Amino acid sequence: MSAEITNYMQLALEQAFFAIGESRPNPAVGAVVVKDGIVVGKGRTQRPGSAHAEVMALRDAGELARGASIFVTLEPCCHYGRTPPCTKAIIEAGIRKVFFAHSDPNPVVHGKSRSILENAGIEVHEGLDACICSCVEACPNGESSTECRVFEFSNLSYQDKAAREAEGHDIFAKVERFFEAYDYFVRTKCTFVEVKSAVSQDNFMGCIDKSGKRLPLTITKQGANCWNHELRAMSDAILVGAGTLLADNPSLDVRYAVGNNPVKIIWAGHHEFSAEEFSRSKIFSAVCTTDKKPLVFSCVEQPNLPDIADSVVLSCNSFAENWLEMLANLSARGMHRLMVEPGAGLARELFGIDNRDRSENLQETQNASENWRPLWNRLDLWRSTDTFIDETLEKLIENGIVKAAVEYPELPANIIAKEAAVIGPDVLTVYYLNP
Repeated sequence: MSAEITNYMQLALEQAFFAIGESRPNPAVGAVVVKDGIVVGKGRTQRPGSAHAEVMALRDAGELARGASIFVTLEPCCHYGRTPPCTKAIIEAGIRKVFFAHSDPNPVVHGKSRSILENAGIEVHEGLDACICSCVEACPNGESSTECRVFEFSNLSYQDKAAREAEGHDIFAKVERFFEAYDYFVRTKCTFVEVKSAVSQDNFMGCIDKSGKRLPLTITKQGANCWNHELRAMSDAILVGAGTLLADNPSLDVRYAVGNNPVKIIWAGHHEFSAEEFSRSKIFSAVCTTDKKPLVFSCVEQPNLPDIADSVVLSCNSFAENWLEMLANLSARGMHRLMVEPGAGLARELFGIDNRDRSENLQETQNASENWRPLWNRLDLWRSTDTFIDETLEKLIENGIVKAAVEYPELPANIIAKEAAVIGPDVLTVYYLNP
């Protein structure tokens, strides 16, 4: 019988999920302190000016931290800012070994912590090496990771060293994915935009009834839905357009995963919402804290907006300019990742600037301005292989119950597929803009 594996870096990553939305503009970091194979301390980064993940985990461990190891998702800070350096806290706590998964791109930290810790006599492991070392035989206190993860597409068998190394590679990839938006934010000072869409086998994403009203279409199954909610939990904010809000009335919260609910954003465009439309919306019926108030970005005033939400009136002429103005606003709020679940209209606008005469004019636009920014960074496109969806839709159209199907817009020419996965009947393809 093979031994089970405990993945300490996975436990640290789970802590990091709960820091999203609380730590910004600082990165969401998780840490665990381990002594004699037992997790004796856990922590995650608190609000700006408060303790970082390492300090919280060390406080939780208390005296048990002396001689222990600490596993951290991000390179510990080594400079004085609003708080003292985490390297200082680690040294003073008597930690013997430090394992961090991701190097901090912030130049005041990048590559400096290791030498500070090693000069203090502490053994340091980083990156893939740290992630492989974090995988050990089952922990005596029974710690285990959650099953539903945005990153997980396979079950590993832990029978030997090779399997543990495979698990180390897996958690390293998860952490790299987790900090993808933070890395982009540090490099560009811009919010990373991740678009998620789902289409049927015949490329439909919804339908229109006889009155012209758009109706939602259930496409993906529970496995893909869990993945989607995990992505929500990993995002600072989630955005839908006015059409999606009126047709689907989504709650946009996290129900099938562990983590914080993102800030809810409505892209109103030129639609002025009525008081009745706002009152029917699930988004505006929930009680929200000040830092989680829904945001409405609009090209027109929204006089009927309820008090629990804030409105930002955009000042530019084109969709692209207004979208970038919104992203600048979110960047100033310290938001690293914006998840977008667009309807067909918003998706068409997002992809449209990349479709102008295919990629030729886009390249001219990029060359014309050093400040050019893409409207989105990553596209997660789910496609169902369930033919029943399209067959049912076709029958509804034939019987006059549904007027027409809503087709997903053509994808830009200048994109490249970099990842793929299958969960049940649903196939995920991940696209990035091809520079």
